[in-house]
Amino acid sequence: MVNRLYGLIIVFILWACQVSAQNIDSISYVIDSTYKQSPFYGNLLITKNGKTIFEKSYGNADAVNGVKLTSDNSFQVASISKQFTAYGILLLHAKGALNYDDKVSRYIPGFPYDNITIRHLLTHTSGLPDFWDGIRPYLDTTKANGNKEVLEYLIKHKMPLQFEPGSQLAYADIGYDFLANIIENRSYVNYQEFMEQNIFKPLKMKNTYAYMVTDIRKIKNKHLAKGHVYQGGKFEYAHTQPKYNFVYYLGDFYGDGSVVTSARDLARWDRALKNYTLLPAYIQDKAFKENEYSGQIVRPKSSPEVGYGFGWFIKNISGKRVYYHTGGHPGNVHVIYRIPEKDMAFIFLSNAETPNLRGLRNRILELLLR
Repeated sequence: MVNRLYGLIIVFILWACQVSAQNIDSISYVIDSTYKQSPFYGNLLITKNGKTIFEKSYGNADAVNGVKLTSDNSFQVASISKQFTAYGILLLHAKGALNYDDKVSRYIPGFPYDNITIRHLLTHTSGLPDFWDGIRPYLDTTKANGNKEVLEYLIKHKMPLQFEPGSQLAYADIGYDFLANIIENRSYVNYQEFMEQNIFKPLKMKNTYAYMVTDIRKIKNKHLAKGHVYQGGKFEYAHTQPKYNFVYYLGDFYGDGSVVTSARDLARWDRALKNYTLLPAYIQDKAFKENEYSGQIVRPKSSPEVGYGFGWFIKNISGKRVYYHTGGHPGNVHVIYRIPEKDMAFIFLSNAETPNLRGLRNRILELLLR
């Protein structure tokens, strides 16, 4: 009986491995065939049970100078940065330095909205004024603007909130800039140093940095992949294109999108979350719980199937819970997916804007969820 049970276990393990191998073969075929038809740039990495089952680099880190992408390259991951900022708040909460329902005005002098809490910023339910259309056009474009300037603008103009804090979900980048300032207020060090000492260094994420800027001209990192756009039959730097001139006058923001990291480091990050390396479950799991208002889960009207925790989107896909975040910056299109039920992570970092990326990553995710 024992031998029979043992044999069944072995058969099941071999079957599971075979299914996984078949999926990876299919994924590899989909990616390679897509690349042949429509070249893209990017580092792709897939892990299962903490082991890398697929990793490959496509295209160039710098097309102008003909430098190929490798696994050593890092990327401006834009809004993927938010999960690290949120985790910084979790760490400070664990130390008793703040509470999620504390008013933001308690930690940011002059903050003009006394009814917005830290939780509201974390979950994009603050109702802060729309930045892109309501604030950005009125900033001084002859200089670099950042966290300080947007706060000064809100203090001066006393703009109304879009809705009662907590009642709706509307993605607000500047909320995470203010969270970075709260981290600085409660830790007494700047955002970059706090992230390095409390997250990146303990997890040995050696290619990850929380810069205080997003302007690529100000980032000194020899492994940083340049962002590209494809036009006129060739790849060119994104930051030199006139339509992206905002990368200069919005170049001093941090907290919402200033982290530079690699696919391998993000895989380390996934493992740390899985193993509760930095925080116990009762604290960390708050990041993966949707926010509620009056007993109802708060979700965006435009995408009612998608929720948001602390720095993570939350969605049921093919019957499985998926935690993910995208990141977009001129010439950069990124995503990280975590699938706890299958103990899998899928990381796709692309340093070129090409039309096939969203369809490609969705197809890969579909195969992983089988």
